Amino acid sequence: MDANEAIRWIHSRRYTGHKNGLENTRALLAALGNPERGFLSLHIAGTNGKGSTAAMCDSCLRHSGYATGLYTSPYLENYRERIRVNGMCIPETALVRGAREIMDACAALEKNGVSPTTFEIGTALAFWYFREAGVQVAVVECGLGGRLDCTNVLMPAVSMIAAIGMDHMAQLGNSLAAIAREKAGIIKPGVPAVVMRQSEEILGIFREKGEITVAEPPEPIEITPYGSRFRLPFGEFSIRLPGRHQMLNASLALYGLRASGLVLKNLEAGLRAAEWPGRLEWLGEALLDGAHNPQGARTLRDYLAEHFPGAGMTLITGMMRDKQIDACAAILAPVFPRVIATSVDEPRAAEPERVAAAYAAHGCAVETASSVEEALRMAGGRCVVAGSLYLVGAARALLKGESVWNFTTSRCS
Repeated sequence: MDANEAIRWIHSRRYTGHKNGLENTRALLAALGNPERGFLSLHIAGTNGKGSTAAMCDSCLRHSGYATGLYTSPYLENYRERIRVNGMCIPETALVRGAREIMDACAALEKNGVSPTTFEIGTALAFWYFREAGVQVAVVECGLGGRLDCTNVLMPAVSMIAAIGMDHMAQLGNSLAAIAREKAGIIKPGVPAVVMRQSEEILGIFREKGEITVAEPPEPIEITPYGSRFRLPFGEFSIRLPGRHQMLNASLALYGLRASGLVLKNLEAGLRAAEWPGRLEWLGEALLDGAHNPQGARTLRDYLAEHFPGAGMTLITGMMRDKQIDACAAILAPVFPRVIATSVDEPRAAEPERVAAAYAAHGCAVETASSVEEALRMAGGRCVVAGSLYLVGAARALLKGESVWNFTTSRCS
């Protein structure tokens, strides 16, 4: 088995695995010798911003001298991006070795009716590799929700919750309150909990689960299209992640780190060095952003209105069928006079015609493209590629000259 075959097997479990609360994950980790007990962890939930927050925490911890693990989802160009140690993706050799162990464990578990899913296996692989690599502190992002997310088997040094928005409603509920209750499931007795400042209703839901610390919004000092500098009660900091929202994520990261009990140093340098590709990322004349829900779409709209008003750029977009396509189109359509709708080779991808119709309903000049490569050619000059992170990953690979993104193996080939 090579790395591509291992990744194909992991993806295949989305069709054969059956989630059972947290029991599958606990059983699988027990079969692997409970690797999640071999390191400290920071656990992060939220609708938008949890990945950026995780990346900033990881960078700060590395600059503090810790051997770190970082587990995030989804990925942009390669499945291995989801599992990192000291900033480096899991090597193919380690991925194969871990997948073989997990495959054997799954075969044994299935004799007792336990059938782990794709995400449960990916999480187990991450924790297995973190133990193998000697990680001291792992920063772990929830995949979906919190209460029943398989990462919630952790007993972390701190639990952190980023902004709550409307996404994954079929699984989490049709109101912000319902979604917040699911995210609040990562708050545990005796574990410090740090949450982003948001509505009193949402904060009240978090307080029902236990004592919380609210990360206060920072005071902006300088804001540019390519980063910002801001002030918190305990210092001034800079980030290279564009957008006002990233200052809020940075505040959450810093408050969470301070609550973790870990020995910290060089926080300013660590924060400034943090990178999170595919989120308001410029590659040449293309701006890439995974704005796949209304909250993300508003963030992209506000960023463009602040820094590039009236630029008249072309939007290349594509989304998954289960996302709020019409709501995102209503937010972004006024910004873009021209829209090119396309799709990626992913089972959940919406047809370009479906996405195009949503923008046409708001008066945009709309075209469709059969591939991301064709859409980039059609766009010509400066453009924005926004929507599904799978779309952003495909565009990113093409813009870097890496040929074609492939879902099956999650790599450029």
